[in-house]
Amino acid sequence: MPKSRNVNEFIKNKASVAGLIIILILSMAAIFADFISPYSTDTIALKEKLMPPSFEHLMGTDQLGRDVLSRVIYGTRTTFELSIMVVAFTATFGVLVGIISGFYRGIIDEILMRLIDVLLAFPSIILALVVVGALGPGIFNTVLAVSLVGWLYYARVARASTLSIRETEYVEGARAIGCTDSYICLHYILPNCLPPIIVLITLNLGSVILTIAALGYLGMGAQPPTPEWGTMLNEGKEYLRDCPWLSVFPGLMIMIAVLAFNFIGDGLRDAIDPRQMVIK
Repeated sequence: MPKSRNVNEFIKNKASVAGLIIILILSMAAIFADFISPYSTDTIALKEKLMPPSFEHLMGTDQLGRDVLSRVIYGTRTTFELSIMVVAFTATFGVLVGIISGFYRGIIDEILMRLIDVLLAFPSIILALVVVGALGPGIFNTVLAVSLVGWLYYARVARASTLSIRETEYVEGARAIGCTDSYICLHYILPNCLPPIIVLITLNLGSVILTIAALGYLGMGAQPPTPEWGTMLNEGKEYLRDCPWLSVFPGLMIMIAVLAFNFIGDGLRDAIDPRQMVIK
């Protein structure tokens, strides 16, 4: 499908365009948080604690008098940075494993696929909790835990694409003229695996944000005073009855970001693959 047609198909999907606009706005907020945040995230003002939303504090203040809006903005930066690091690692490692498994088949494919099947038998959040529980809470351990269980889907998708691509005539022609396996995988297999991988990345970003927020809510992710949406939910749960804004605004940001990435992923899937192939 020509690129211009792909773009037109994506633009026709209003939900996907809206999701893209939302993500661009959130990305700008994360990049320029130092300039647009009205207050510092670490400034403690106990005289102003638990103030409801007002013109001075649009999202109110928390139990330490810190401005919730400023912490939500910086939380966007923290959440996006963690999510991008996780997806970058999982996509790279998963695609590498999937291409190797699908290209060489045989015993290598059997070992890798059975390992993936075993890991997929457990809910990803449970495996992440086990890893974080063993290593201890913190930003680095959160990224490591989510990454260790996030590469499985990329490997399955890359393997499925490789199995069909390796049988094509241009790959057979590359073998006939003496191209090495690494050259074939890099110049023929990988480029043709990218469309479904790109779709999976956008869809996976939403689930990664949810997992990071869940770990933060359970107290096993980013630790205070680092502003992160899940951690803010954890801090606000004790005041949910009297000060709901402490949890409502971080919760809304999680919901908006996840929906936006899912909308983008759906639009890309329809634009890149008109048959709407299932990739998971």
